[in-house]
Amino acid sequence: MPLSDLSHLTPYRSRGFKKDPANYMTMGLRKLDLDNWLTVDGKYYEFYQARRQLLSEKKQEVLQVKPGGEAACGELLGEVVGFLTKKYPEEYEIFEGEQRRKWVRNRMTKEEFAISMPYNVHPLEVVARLAMEDFNVLIKSQFTGNHHLVASATLFPAGWRLRDRIGNSVTEIHKPVPQWKGLSDIVNLSYFSRIDQKSCMERSSFFVQVRPPGMNLADTLFVQEPKDFFPGMIHNLLPHNIIIRHERQTFRRLPKSGAVIFIVKTSITPLVHFPKEELAGLAAEIRSWPEDIAEYKGRGLWQRPVLGYCEGRPTALEDIDLFSDAGSSVW
Repeated sequence: MPLSDLSHLTPYRSRGFKKDPANYMTMGLRKLDLDNWLTVDGKYYEFYQARRQLLSEKKQEVLQVKPGGEAACGELLGEVVGFLTKKYPEEYEIFEGEQRRKWVRNRMTKEEFAISMPYNVHPLEVVARLAMEDFNVLIKSQFTGNHHLVASATLFPAGWRLRDRIGNSVTEIHKPVPQWKGLSDIVNLSYFSRIDQKSCMERSSFFVQVRPPGMNLADTLFVQEPKDFFPGMIHNLLPHNIIIRHERQTFRRLPKSGAVIFIVKTSITPLVHFPKEELAGLAAEIRSWPEDIAEYKGRGLWQRPVLGYCEGRPTALEDIDLFSDAGSSVW
């Protein structure tokens, strides 16, 4: 793989942690600047290697398309390629191949993909290989009025299995999540129905995870069971092994198919690398979680080392319940 210098690609600046966080269930939605719909940064090669490994070893677990999702996937490919080649012309380019077929070239990896039929690689896999984000395609059912997950390239699941979610409505996907049981129908029927090409939105979510020494990035980010956020022995629950897993989530409607595209970009930051000025906000947000959400995210397991580090206190690990439940991010 070519090792081009990507230092000029600065990370997208997401919102910081708040010392006075709002109610957890407000979703934290804010208007999306479409110029930042997709972002590429200096971590591209590291994350690309993880994504390539997962697509090679676990394709059936990370990429699925239901009947009725193919057209939206083709449209999504066009939108993603158009965006990336315009925003990052040094990294991506469109060219014409044999029989005047259009292709996209990833200059960073030297990969080439057809972007007009017949495709050499499925459109959903192409966008997953080009970008750093995971992609979910939601289409509204004419019968129920709900948006259903008809296609997904989720290489970095946060404690859930794609096969359990594919084909389900947003309402069904949210059922296991505390505090969403009474809200999911409202969110599904009202919020998703109001999304158009202009009212694109984004939000952020984070949770805590352990990355034992030597664990590669693919294994770190491919988490299908909540317990796997905390692999290994109790001695791994130390500040230098703890990472904050951040998700930037965006919602956008495609103009032709009308599908809502829900995108997740996952990034990680070791706890000990957080700027000191952000630690108080991180601790405040963690403490603000309602009890059922805190239990769902496993706070009882890791709060002592995390909050202790944030607040400059000892991080002793005695009396921690290793079988505390921990859940995934909410969408």
